[in-house]
Amino acid sequence: MSDFPPHPFWNFSLELYGGEGVAEACLDLQERRGCDVNILLFCCWLGASGRPTLTADRLRTILSASAAWQAEVVKPLREIRRRLKDGNWPGALPDTVDAVRRRAADAELAAEHAEQLALAGLHAPPADRDRPLEKRLRAAVGNLGVYAVCLGVVPDDKDRKAVAALMRATFPALAPPEVAEAVGLAA
Repeated sequence: MSDFPPHPFWNFSLELYGGEGVAEACLDLQERRGCDVNILLFCCWLGASGRPTLTADRLRTILSASAAWQAEVVKPLREIRRRLKDGNWPGALPDTVDAVRRRAADAELAAEHAEQLALAGLHAPPADRDRPLEKRLRAAVGNLGVYAVCLGVVPDDKDRKAVAALMRATFPALAPPEVAEAVGLAA
């Protein structure tokens, strides 16, 4: 049982993140471009649910509101989890180190969940499930483009391939060439 109230954004994120190539794409963008995975998923969710494309000013406000939580809570928990996984801990029993690492991972996931609830509370205009799928795809891609602008990133082909993986999982009913075209990849 979760300590958090249910939310469609969290449910969407769990399903999407488990999709083919999504975790790898998100982690690649996180490592190479400094993206917040929750913001990537948020951009996808907004578009997929038929909400309008974010403006750069609105996204900057959202990024500003979530920055402290990311810096002070999520990233330190991630660093602890990674140190426990990759470090050599003389005198510690491997099973106990692994148990602590799992608890750190659980805490990191809970912090991500809390951030997602905050994001949805900051910006969740009404959804429009009747909006055509192609327009929802363009909105999701547009949101990710606005995020790139806010980060000062000029997307390259590696970024476009990562975004295409996100879009294929977000919009499985659309043909891969349509997704490729929407993200600016040559067919």
